Amino acid sequence: MKFRFILIAIPVLTFASCDKIKNLTNQAKSAVGTAATKSPSDSTPDPELQKLVDQTPEGVLFRKDIPFPNNIEVTNTRKDEMVGMYSEKSEIGSQVTSLRGTMTVVTKFQRAGDKLTYTQVESKFEKSLTKEEIKSKESNPIPVTPPREANKFVKSGNTWKPADSTNFSTVALAQKLSPVFDQLLVNNGLASPTQWFGKRRLKIGDSLSLTGNTLAMILPGDATGTLKLTLESVSAVDGHPCGVFAISGNYDRNHFPDFQGNFTDEKTTIQSGKIWFSLIYPLILRMEFDTIQTQRVDGNGGLSTRGQGSVKVSLIRQWKKTGP
Repeated sequence: MKFRFILIAIPVLTFASCDKIKNLTNQAKSAVGTAATKSPSDSTPDPELQKLVDQTPEGVLFRKDIPFPNNIEVTNTRKDEMVGMYSEKSEIGSQVTSLRGTMTVVTKFQRAGDKLTYTQVESKFEKSLTKEEIKSKESNPIPVTPPREANKFVKSGNTWKPADSTNFSTVALAQKLSPVFDQLLVNNGLASPTQWFGKRRLKIGDSLSLTGNTLAMILPGDATGTLKLTLESVSAVDGHPCGVFAISGNYDRNHFPDFQGNFTDEKTTIQSGKIWFSLIYPLILRMEFDTIQTQRVDGNGGLSTRGQGSVKVSLIRQWKKTGP
């Protein structure tokens, strides 16, 4: 069985009973705890970056006047602590099983203007063991997609194409992702979103609601729903000054892509969490969410999965400007 689709969420059977889903949710809360605990990424602001922060007694301004750099190195580390069940269907049949553990995916990007290199550095699943499994030392590890070779793209006009036209895998991937490449750039911290904060300064305790087009601040692509944000503090991620918001709400998103060529339809409830917005660029640097999700993932080779369940999402982005 293949698990290449487990990158952003946990699948559970869409036809599971309400009682089963409730039980899974309670198990998830006891298994993974609450979101937004302090991590090594918390830090004091870099003095040079702090000089670019626009903060007065009237509040803080989330800047969007500084040009977003085209030369960047980004490493995204995403961990999904999940409890649930899922169904998987392919040309050779279908299978249903439960899933409980942590999926870790590390991706690295290097953008130099109209050139982009993408590498999946790490992809692993660690199963949460029951007391009986710990005693018997039966870990039963689930196989996952091994780290992949780098994919290189170049921009020609408004289209991103493979840098090497003889690399079949990159050519096929580029053709599939070409219509949604801009979404992928935004979602991975390589380009600015189409929506950002306005000109109003925000103080600690101020709240705002994202709906309609403004959801694109967080959710690039075809999204609907409502998210509530409340500014809690000003902090830093690896020295980068950020405004830290509490977040909750619901959203639906259709045909959302990833760099492996999978497309996802998802319904998500963010029960609680935090999100770190840069004070200098239109950029998200960290997210910690407790969620309940329902998904359908259409992957490569006719692989399709459906599911619903609980997942604690953690994303930390190491973001470095390497040029203008």
